[in-house]
Amino acid sequence: MRGYAPIFLPILAVLCSVFTFAQPGSPRAVIAKAIDEFQLVTLSGNTTPAALDPENDRGAVADNFFFDHLLLTLKRAPETEAQLVKLIDEMHDPQSPQFHRWLTPQQLGERFAAAPQDRATVERWLQSHGFSINRIYNNGLLVDFSGTAGEIRETFRTEIHNLVLPNGEQHIANMSDPEIPAALVPAIEGVASLHDFRPKPHMFRLGPVSYNSITHEWHPRFNVKFQGGTFHTVSPYDFDIIYNVLPLWQRGYTGQGVTIATVEDSNLAHPSDWHAFRDTFGLKSFKDATFKQIYPSCSNPGQNGDEIEAALDVEWASVAAPDANIELSACANSHGVSGLDLAILNLLDLEPPDIISDSYGLCETITGQTEIALENREAQIATALGTTFFIAQGDTGADECSPDEGYLSHLGLNSGDNTASAYAVDVGGTDFMAQYNQDVYGVPVSDYWSAKNNPQTKASALSYIPEIPWNDGCTSELIYTDPVEASGSYSQSYGSSGFCNSKLGRKYFKYSVGGSGGPSTCFTGKPEIRGVVGGTCQGNPKPSYQTGVPGIPNDGERDQPDLSLFAADGVWGSFLVECMSDKNEGGAPCTAKNDALLEGGGGTSFSSPAMAGIQALIDQKNGRQGNINYVLYPLAANQFATLGAAACNASQTSGGLPNPACVFNDVQAGDMDIPCNQNPKYFSYDCYGDGTDIIGELSTSSSSSEPAYPATVGYDLATGLGSVNATNLFDAWPSNDRSKGDQ
Repeated sequence: MRGYAPIFLPILAVLCSVFTFAQPGSPRAVIAKAIDEFQLVTLSGNTTPAALDPENDRGAVADNFFFDHLLLTLKRAPETEAQLVKLIDEMHDPQSPQFHRWLTPQQLGERFAAAPQDRATVERWLQSHGFSINRIYNNGLLVDFSGTAGEIRETFRTEIHNLVLPNGEQHIANMSDPEIPAALVPAIEGVASLHDFRPKPHMFRLGPVSYNSITHEWHPRFNVKFQGGTFHTVSPYDFDIIYNVLPLWQRGYTGQGVTIATVEDSNLAHPSDWHAFRDTFGLKSFKDATFKQIYPSCSNPGQNGDEIEAALDVEWASVAAPDANIELSACANSHGVSGLDLAILNLLDLEPPDIISDSYGLCETITGQTEIALENREAQIATALGTTFFIAQGDTGADECSPDEGYLSHLGLNSGDNTASAYAVDVGGTDFMAQYNQDVYGVPVSDYWSAKNNPQTKASALSYIPEIPWNDGCTSELIYTDPVEASGSYSQSYGSSGFCNSKLGRKYFKYSVGGSGGPSTCFTGKPEIRGVVGGTCQGNPKPSYQTGVPGIPNDGERDQPDLSLFAADGVWGSFLVECMSDKNEGGAPCTAKNDALLEGGGGTSFSSPAMAGIQALIDQKNGRQGNINYVLYPLAANQFATLGAAACNASQTSGGLPNPACVFNDVQAGDMDIPCNQNPKYFSYDCYGDGTDIIGELSTSSSSSEPAYPATVGYDLATGLGSVNATNLFDAWPSNDRSKGDQ
């Protein structure tokens, strides 16, 4: 191993400015000692689990392997951080003089950045090791720099290696936690990131569907469980009927003047797909909407496998807000930094939109502590600027590290990484209960769906439809107790006699697919077993707004999601459609003419931009709103205090609907529990009823069946506060004269 000479950077000016010349209200410097390269501190929790498995290691990358973007995330002085947290609370308090007085990016940097002296010291330190500084963000907390793998090894004392996973995926990653001089620890959070394990899109792609303009019916063009069954595809007008959006359009609220940005790492080969989607589903009469693809101070990523995600995001952002301005903000991935991070940070630094929707994520134990801190910082910055930041909760139940189809949870309960932020609004997923009620209680599906689609809008929904948590897995209690769906009667999912281990369960329902949720599990700290919550892991503390609603767990953690919307992919007969025509990425023609094709799918990737559209209607009236959780939870608390629990039950087996006055449709039946099993080394975590080649259920207890997690009265970890009645939410929204003037 090569030796390291100590570097003693001059800090006399820093110390003088701290103790003599600091201006009132200016950030305080926290670097108080000379940098000694022999006095090092490890930045724990920043090695991805795959790098800890020697079987994945294929050796070091070349020393000249170049990282064009690396992000050094800085810390504020503790009192400066506390001041910003307090200010954000005041910005959301209607009684405060600071209510809705959002900051500009420049004001945020001037008041709440790391001290300029500390930034200068850190920059000189990086440059002394050969790195180049690309930019300093206006927020004063991020340094974008570039350099080689050799410089990373020499500076941060960790090697970058090539990895090949058992499924053949190729990656690069740091093989140990980075180290930095002790003198810099008060000022540096870490490096984001030294690996290329990217956030994944939260969508589940089914394949093409066709529309018959003669019979006005949809026909899936992919393999389905029961051929010949009727599928009720959820189109834009279906969504707007179900969630009561249309009355707001009639009153003139269509999102006009509001900008929604979706953040991506791919663009659209054919931007006309957005227009084709609107034309196909009856939205072309709304003339004030705009759509553009932007690359904020970054490289155009072109198209890749995430193009279909980018398409659905921008299309579904306009479903409830057909006159909103839609921006596809995309940046290319670098070796070290996700294009998503660059798209978010650069957008907020240059021209913050009213609303952001992010449909990507990983889990806390894979992402690493610095990346989690960065994602939290992104949402905090957005909130301080007044931008509402929606994030798709995830599609793999309570184990957000779990793979999807054909795989089972092996790592146990694991929270999403970016959704654990208190500054994000997390949107989970529901499914419709109509088919279950027909199978079990004889309530006709035709009560909610017309037999024919409207020729212009392709809609067939008649009203709101009872909802349950989205769950495709054999561990869904509603699936294994439905005599039609399960082709029999089962009392449990797990164990040798359970539905998951039946022939039908293994063949068609061996999915860890469904809406995600749960408490934050490893926001800080480091697992003892790679990828498994434990060791020094601590969840993100529960935010102040997450209170007052029955069902909120007394766990002290940031619970997720906040609310949910339809996200299912067909297990109960309904799924969503989108338009992406790039054949190079598996697209299909974007028309609904006779026998033409569109794409069908599901996922909370649909829910997040759809909720962003609903929020755009509120913003059109009231101006930008920042973190709307400060409003959602009090509204839900008031609903339970005034209407009670039964009135807003969205999961009635009688087929009844919630009281027309309800703001939230409270999902009270079903669960999001997913199947689990032993890993190749015969270990399982948070899995009840499993064994060698025996599928169990993800459980909060390993000694009894405690499915993770059921829908309950009030808030629950499966669907949050439930779904929304858009018009009632709009009308219940508190207004303030200042909310439009202080942008």
